[in-house]
Amino acid sequence: MVSTMHLVPSLCLTDSMQFADSMILAQGANWLPAWLTPLYVIAIAILIGAAAAILLYGLLSLLSFIPVLGRLADSPKRAIIASLVIGGLFSGVLCSQYVPNSGEDDFAYALILPLTTIGMLFGFGIIYGMWHRTRSEWFEILGEGVVPYLLGVAGLFVVIGLASAPLVTEPMAFFDSIPAVNLVGDGVEELTVVVPGVGDADPDTSPFHQASIEYSLRNMSVLQIRSDKTVLIADSADTSAFSKVPHRVNADEEQFFRSENRDVPPIPGDPSRLHIQNREINPATVVFSITSTPPIPEAKSIVAIAFSFLLSITAIMTFRQAAPRVWALALSTAKNEMAQPLYLLLMTLGIVGVVFFGFYPFNTLGDDIRLLKDSGVTLIMVLGMLQAVWSAGTTVSDEIEGRTALTVLSKPVSRRSFILGKYAGIMLSVLVLFAIIGAVLLIVISYKPIYDARETSRAATVWQNGFEEIITTIPILGLYFMETMAIGAIAVALATRLPLLANFITCFVVYVIGNLTSPLVASTKGNNELVGFVGKLIAVVVPNLNIFNVQAAVDAGNAIPLIYLAGAFNYLVCFAIAIWMLAMLLFEDRDLA
Repeated sequence: MVSTMHLVPSLCLTDSMQFADSMILAQGANWLPAWLTPLYVIAIAILIGAAAAILLYGLLSLLSFIPVLGRLADSPKRAIIASLVIGGLFSGVLCSQYVPNSGEDDFAYALILPLTTIGMLFGFGIIYGMWHRTRSEWFEILGEGVVPYLLGVAGLFVVIGLASAPLVTEPMAFFDSIPAVNLVGDGVEELTVVVPGVGDADPDTSPFHQASIEYSLRNMSVLQIRSDKTVLIADSADTSAFSKVPHRVNADEEQFFRSENRDVPPIPGDPSRLHIQNREINPATVVFSITSTPPIPEAKSIVAIAFSFLLSITAIMTFRQAAPRVWALALSTAKNEMAQPLYLLLMTLGIVGVVFFGFYPFNTLGDDIRLLKDSGVTLIMVLGMLQAVWSAGTTVSDEIEGRTALTVLSKPVSRRSFILGKYAGIMLSVLVLFAIIGAVLLIVISYKPIYDARETSRAATVWQNGFEEIITTIPILGLYFMETMAIGAIAVALATRLPLLANFITCFVVYVIGNLTSPLVASTKGNNELVGFVGKLIAVVVPNLNIFNVQAAVDAGNAIPLIYLAGAFNYLVCFAIAIWMLAMLLFEDRDLA
């Protein structure tokens, strides 16, 4: 009797533990796929980009065995001319395809410089990819300097993504959606059909004419039908063979059918069965506008990330092979800065900070993720700027004052190469900082919707929510990296004349005023001429860093349009060229002895 009484509580305790374990597993089965699926999508995008890079440069390596092609880059002059020619062709094709189809008629010109840059980069990439030296140096290219760190970040996503594949629902469906991605345009296809009029005949007895057009409803998201005459749409010429009642479209009427609303399109899936009856005297013009999207819309981001990965590999290889002296100086600078305790401290602060923001209750009644994104990217930018300004002081100012720069310039390195190499090295180290902390931020952002849903006892979220937050964060990181590049350029230019402390103070003042330039200029309107002149003078002298600041868009939950990124890139290029000219002016006559 006693043993039985002791046995009952132990059985109850065992059942309770098993029930708790089953509840934990059930909850994990609900939120783990929603968290890891976005990382899986990024992983397959990186793998596709890596496969494209291997395929492209593997083919170019084979072409390098042809003596004429393999030794073309032995002469820098010939290599530059050939690269400019091929790059010009690529740029022309890209601009002709994407500028007219940008959908932004007033700002389409902003795409010209970014597309030209991409075209030129691939032009140089093809010429130097066929170089016989590149064929034998690929392992060195991918294994030196900052490249392993950047590849390591990409590898982290690949490992996490592939490990989570068993938890992803229909993982192969993402691959099936990639061919349906519209690389050019918005996926709208217009099909026009002219239907003969009935003349004096009775409209009810007029024939149904075959449309004779080709279309596919498999990936249709929106169908728009408009006609200048009243028509009936059917799926057969014989009224007795109709599978459903003919659909009526009145004259000058526009009808929309959207898949997201589960609307059933009135046209048959087989284009050969589409027949139209004109119910008016004159011929009718019927226009079908079909908007096609992939079955999984997020597949568009897979193509974009894969292309970005390929572009990054091309940029690294081209930089190293086309400008070896600048690359060597940049590599040395980046290695030196990344080995400093400050660099490791900033990286640690960044990683701990973004993880802390992920679990910190901002008390925004459901909008915590917006503050997480804003706080995270701002923290990364501030840390990157601190690293850039500090590096400019230690690698430029200290080397000039310590006569180390004189030793470097005594070698076949020009002053232009010295400044460019130092700036490139500083920004490469900052890029690694952005990449590592940014990767942690993206992983935290992917989990944040799930965390908020569990904390507020809301229904389980879907993976698309986390993926959308990740994709909208990447352009923000890009803009803030551009702003860091602008501050870094100023710091390097000033470091040729100013010591570290003065450089810090000046860059801080420029950062504050630069982010207030637009409001400052706007506030001078309506004032006297002197105030307006001072405001415009500040806007000319101080860079308008507010163009990189998208905090308002982040707080509102709006995505950053591509045309805005292009405009910011254009401004950065113009500003960087101006600062580089200033740096050369300050450094050209600097006495280093």
